[in-house]
Order: sequence, then structure tokens, then C-alpha cells
Amino acid sequence: MIYIDLPADLNFEDDEGRNIARLSEAVNPSAIHHGSVLVAGAPRAWSWAVVDAIEDGFVYFRQISAQEAAQRGPLIAPLPRPA
Repeated sequence: MIYIDLPADLNFEDDEGRNIARLSEAVNPSAIHHGSVLVAGAPRAWSWAVVDAIEDGFVYFRQISAQEAAQRGPLIAPLPRPA
């Protein structure tokens, strides 16, 4: 099972072709910043993504390949601990 960092509708895009999601819906909003690589989407439709901007409570990101994500850092991370 894939761990989704940022739940998002990957069909929702702005005029520049970037995907958009609400920052408040992120599993760990404080870990999301410009340049972050994360998994966005839903368990059945997800993508590696890189954050382009965070504005007014929304995250603007673009989908990237696994190869590009791997070039930016490790793709496997420990699961966050429950609060």
C-alpha cells in the first residue's frame, strides 16, 4: 500500500497546469515546503510530486517521475507515528 502525503485530485489543475491541494489536508502540513518531494493523490491514483508553491492555504505541485523523485532524495521513509 502506498502512503499518501498529500490527498489530492490529480485532475484538478490551475491555469499553469500545476495540481492544487489544500495544505490543511496534508498528513504533516509542517513538512511541506517549496521543493518538497512527496506522494500526492489517492491510494488508487497517486503520483510523485514536487511542491512549486504554497499560497493562501493551498499547495501547488507538479507530478514527476519516480526517476526524478529518486534524484531528489530517498523514496522510502519511515511511516509517521500516530499522535
